[in-house]
Amino acid sequence: MRALLTLTAVLLFGCQTSPPVQKEPRPASGEVVLSLQRTPCFGACPVYLVEVLGDGTLRFKGERHVAVTEPVELKLEPATMKQLFARVDGTDFAGWKDFTNVNASDAPTVVLTYKGHTVRHYRGDDAAPAELTKLEDDVDAILGTARWTKGTGTETK
Repeated sequence: MRALLTLTAVLLFGCQTSPPVQKEPRPASGEVVLSLQRTPCFGACPVYLVEVLGDGTLRFKGERHVAVTEPVELKLEPATMKQLFARVDGTDFAGWKDFTNVNASDAPTVVLTYKGHTVRHYRGDDAAPAELTKLEDDVDAILGTARWTKGTGTETK
């Protein structure tokens, strides 16, 4: 009996439990986790919005100076989602502020939102880090927006 009580005490009190591992909450499937919007300039700058939802849905809506103006919706591969998020997470994006000083006129603005943090970047602001411009262009490249902005207008994948 004594052995049984000792074993019970060891099992109940002898095991250390570690706190549960805190994982980053996953976004709701219909929640926009990343969006990139390009605004007009005084030239022929492409004007569009691309959004990525938590379930991997990509939505593109072109407005002007793009090959596709009808809404496009498709599902991204998990590897593409992972690459996209790793690219943004690998920068100081969460610490960046808006860069909206007009050092050069007639440029478009890029509005990038990721996990609730938004950075507005007027492409004529000399104070903006080069890494921000590179990130915006890389987001477009990873998502393949050129197929709708520069393509023939028939590409949907």
